[in-house]
Amino acid sequence: MAEPARTAAPRRDSIRKTLLIYLGVLSLIGAALLFAAARSYGRAAADRSYDHLLIASALSIADSVALVDGQWQVDLPYAALDLLAMAPEDRVYYRVASREGATITGYSDLPAPPSPPLDGKPRLFDAMYLGERTRFVAVSRWVAGPFAQGQAIVQVGQTRIAREALADDVVLRALVAIVAASLAALVLVWVGVHRALRPVQKLERDLSLREPSDLRPVTGAVPLELDQLVGALNRFMARLSASNETLRAFMGDAAHQMRTPLAALRAQAQLALDEDDPAEQRRSLVMIERNASHMSRLLNQLLSDASAIHRSHLQQFETVDLAELLHQAIFESIPQSGPRPDLRLAATNHPVLVRGDALLLREAIKNLIDNALKHGQPRSVDRKHEDQAGGEGGPLQIALTVSDGEAVPTAVLTVADHGPGIAAADAQTVFERFARGRDAAAGGAGLGLAIVKRIVDSHGGRIDLSNRVGGGLVVTLRLPRAVL
Repeated sequence: MAEPARTAAPRRDSIRKTLLIYLGVLSLIGAALLFAAARSYGRAAADRSYDHLLIASALSIADSVALVDGQWQVDLPYAALDLLAMAPEDRVYYRVASREGATITGYSDLPAPPSPPLDGKPRLFDAMYLGERTRFVAVSRWVAGPFAQGQAIVQVGQTRIAREALADDVVLRALVAIVAASLAALVLVWVGVHRALRPVQKLERDLSLREPSDLRPVTGAVPLELDQLVGALNRFMARLSASNETLRAFMGDAAHQMRTPLAALRAQAQLALDEDDPAEQRRSLVMIERNASHMSRLLNQLLSDASAIHRSHLQQFETVDLAELLHQAIFESIPQSGPRPDLRLAATNHPVLVRGDALLLREAIKNLIDNALKHGQPRSVDRKHEDQAGGEGGPLQIALTVSDGEAVPTAVLTVADHGPGIAAADAQTVFERFARGRDAAAGGAGLGLAIVKRIVDSHGGRIDLSNRVGGGLVVTLRLPRAVL
């Protein structure tokens, strides 16, 4: 048999790793930018230092150019070249030429400047000469003699060995500082990430040491970034605690409520087994069937209450038509064969849209109708005469309207019966689980209105009880309408 394919575990990312990677990359990028800036600065500084000497040497040579009897003469000052001798590894080249380009003295094959320095300003440029990269400067000087005048161009070049050495020295010193600063930054990043995640580790440790039943809110100061997370966690634990308390109360109440009918069933069954008289046995069987029916209704209501608790916590709401749910609830609650209660329905012909759980809302309406049928004492008529008046009491009246006069558009559902109504002292207690009014008929479990109240509250609505004139109870549900 082939083994089932294993689902790959989802990849989990580490906050610490992510922070370290991003901050480390940021530090490396910063170090690279600093290195590039230091290198550029080193080259510029070396060029500025040696360019001053190169220009001074060219100007010194230019001062030695003279025009005698129409002939160019150069009394080359060797001190001008000595200025460049501070870089013994470098080679120095010079050339003195006329404006027309004729070489007066020096190296005639020196590369020409990109533009002639005819305006008297020095022209600095780099060019390849004899296979080496060389720094050149070109200056011009007007020379006037007794009978003639002309313009001489002086060009001096120096290889870049000393410049590159100076630039490398500057870059090396800067690189040492950059590496030290980068290492210090990485250490600070590591320490900062560790300290920043310490509250998360403390929160994890505190939660892991708690007992499963300890759902107290997390207290203590937390960073601002964790404030919303801790708040959501506290709200979740509060909901979980409330759910657990509700579940414990439900299980306790269910056990208490089921214990009595079960004990009565066992006693009546034992009594029926001990009886020899068929009439007494039948009487015991009738009592067993009655208690079994009561227990069945109780169990159904307990399950309905549990479902209401669960689905109220989930709150998986959608837009539903309350008018359609009302018709479904009436169809499921009113007997479809035999005598059925007299019911008067007044509902709008247009959809009444609300946001909610269709199953819960239908269950709430069914509980209201069941309560009215059991405790409201509406008159019963035969299907053939359901429209005729007569008998005691009055019809069960159900109305569904909409109200736009309130702050929030509201759907209003009213269920009115002709029963004994409700005492003022019981107006609130009947919403508690297993609580029943003083004048309630026998056989109920006291869960119907509690279920309705829980469902209405979970939908942001309101339920009100009032006595009608002439006798009877009016139950009014108000639910906020859906906004399209």
